[in-house]
Amino acid sequence: MKRPLSQPEHGTVPTLPPDLTSGTMVHFYRAVVSHADVWRQRMDATTNWAAATTAAMVTFAFGDPGAPHVVLLLALSFDVIFLVMESRRYQTYDLWRRRFRTLNHYFIAPTLDSRAGPNEAEIRENLALLAADLGRTVPHLGIVEAVGYRIRRNYGFLFLLILAAWLLKLEMHPTSAGSWAAMIERAGVGITPGAWVAGTVAALALLGLVLALRAPSERMLAWTALPTPAGSLMSGWRRTSARSAQRGANEGAPE
Repeated sequence: MKRPLSQPEHGTVPTLPPDLTSGTMVHFYRAVVSHADVWRQRMDATTNWAAATTAAMVTFAFGDPGAPHVVLLLALSFDVIFLVMESRRYQTYDLWRRRFRTLNHYFIAPTLDSRAGPNEAEIRENLALLAADLGRTVPHLGIVEAVGYRIRRNYGFLFLLILAAWLLKLEMHPTSAGSWAAMIERAGVGITPGAWVAGTVAALALLGLVLALRAPSERMLAWTALPTPAGSLMSGWRRTSARSAQRGANEGAPE
C-alpha cells in the first residue's frame, strides 16, 4: 500500500521541535516579542511621567525662594508611586521576557546552530515547561525584586536628583543656612521636627540602596544570569579574604 505524503516513513518521525518555518511557531514567536515590547513601552511611559514630574517640581521649588521645600518631598512621593506602578508593569514584562529567552535558547539558537547548545531532551523538556507556563498569569518576579531593579535602572537617578535638590533648597532658601544644624532645623514639616524628617529621608535612601543592590540582574552570559550587584560584591570580598588567608598561611609556614 502506497504511503500518503502526509504520513512520514517508519522510523523517520522527527524528534526535534517543529521547524521555525511552521506557521504556529512563527506567529507564537511574534506574539511573545510583541507582548514584551508592549510592556516595555508601558514602562517607558511611567518613567517619562516620573521624569517630567520631577523636572516640573524641582523647577517650581527653585523658581521662588519662598517656595517650601516640602514641594521636593512631594516630588519624591510622586516618584515612589510611579516606581510602584512601573514595578508592577515590570513584573508582567519579566513574565514575557522569560518566555522570549526560553524560545531563543531552546528553539532559535539550536535551529541556527545545531552543533552547539542544549541536547534534544533538554530542548523538549524546556519547551514543555514553556507550554505549561502559558497558563500562568502570576509573575515569577516578586514585587520587592522588581522595585529594586527599577531603582537601579532608572529611579535611583531621579531619587538622587531630588535628594540633592532638597539639600540644596534647605541650604539656599530663603537665605544661606550656614550649617548642617540649621539645615536640619529647616527640614521640619508642620509640627514634625526637622530631625524626624531628615531621618525618614535618610532611612528611605538606605532602603532604596539595599533594594537596588539585592535586585536580580537581567544581564546574561552564555545563557546564565549574572549575579546581583550585592552577590558580586560578596563574591569579590570572599575571594579577597581567601587570597589574604592563603598568603598569611604561606608566610607563616616554616621553610
